[in-house]
Amino acid sequence: MRTKERYFWVIVSSLLSIALFFPFQRVKALSEISEKYLRVFHEVVTLIQSVYIDPPSEKAILIGAIRGAIASVGDPHSRFLNEEETREFREESRGSFGGLGIEVTYSEGALLVISPIDDTPAMRAGILPQDKIIEISGKNTDKLSLTEAIKMMRGNVGTSISIKILRKGIREPISVSLVRELIKIEYLKSAFLEKENIGYIRLSQFLGESTAKEFEKLVLDFTKRSVKGIIIDLRMNPGGFLDHAVKMSDLFLKPDMDIVSVKGKGGALIKVFKSTSQPEKALNVPVAILINGGSASASEILSGALQDHKRAKIIGQQSFGKGSVQEYYEISYKTMIALTTQKYYTPSGVSIHGKGITPDIVMNPITPDEDERFYLDRVIKQNMLKDFVKQNPEYSEKNVKLFKETIKKKGYTLGDKVIRLILKREYNFGQKAPLYDIELDSQLQKALEVLTSS
Repeated sequence: MRTKERYFWVIVSSLLSIALFFPFQRVKALSEISEKYLRVFHEVVTLIQSVYIDPPSEKAILIGAIRGAIASVGDPHSRFLNEEETREFREESRGSFGGLGIEVTYSEGALLVISPIDDTPAMRAGILPQDKIIEISGKNTDKLSLTEAIKMMRGNVGTSISIKILRKGIREPISVSLVRELIKIEYLKSAFLEKENIGYIRLSQFLGESTAKEFEKLVLDFTKRSVKGIIIDLRMNPGGFLDHAVKMSDLFLKPDMDIVSVKGKGGALIKVFKSTSQPEKALNVPVAILINGGSASASEILSGALQDHKRAKIIGQQSFGKGSVQEYYEISYKTMIALTTQKYYTPSGVSIHGKGITPDIVMNPITPDEDERFYLDRVIKQNMLKDFVKQNPEYSEKNVKLFKETIKKKGYTLGDKVIRLILKREYNFGQKAPLYDIELDSQLQKALEVLTSS
């Protein structure tokens, strides 16, 4: 065996035989299977370096082996972060980073959108939950890892990027051009709907040091105003900190009620989070929670807890179904590994993971039917929307009527609500979206109906 090969084999054997990712744990003896496949691995690496036409570096081979080991668990949320990715992760955790404002995961071999984040390029461009990103700046995503895809979407503020998505019900891929921004996330927004006497809270993520405390203050302020109810909007909310979800749930529950249970390896019960006897709570105010396919993780914990205890009506669509905990371990050479170590269960004992929360009242947003999608595809390809908005730069009843007449002359048929929706989206494109829009939000309309009639 050549000296270089022997040296490489010593490195590989050492790395893998000391329980690669957990140097702080007790070293286990290699099993017969481990010895067998470490030898196979050595032979594979030797052949790659010896005869492959364009061999990668030793570092690339080893990192590939690490990523492959993690991929073998079949969990898209477990991943390896190299030095640069670890640094970027820490920057993101501080709530400010350059990018598109989009939460993604890998599911069934595709890069899947969990949700866009409020007031970001992704949200303004109309990216939706469950969109599959098939191309980033001309590069197919089918061979990219989750980490590589995220890295490609980030970059210097002000630089452009193009992505291509597949959307359910749309035959052709949709191309979207975006400009990266410094993503500063405003986690909590609120409004008081005077006509209906309803408090409205929009929570974009369960992050930020003071978010749970600010949420509590808003809720208690609304109760002091004797509102008819509170709407908590968790649509497009990909989750965040478990303790935030627990504290927010606690506000609406009597003492000593289960909020969420956490189970670990082999289904072992780790902890049950319960409501406390804190003095100030909102026990009597009716609550409605809005969810959709972009509501995940902590959003599902809050929704599941209040639904199981009959403290809130859940309105909207089935949530995403990410009921798992990822722990981040710092390992050698300024790298990290994220591993799924626990799963969440609602008070009734139902696992959130892979299933999500089923609404009490299923309400779909305004969506074109199959015939409307056919005509809408033509409207978009012919730039009719963009041209119309340029010539008529104001959303008004007059322009809604004019646009209806414009497409009717072409022989295209679209319903009134679909026309209003696509027009408003085009008028709002590139601008900060309003906090809510009762006119075209069927889920919000239903929540207001439920709360005002209770």
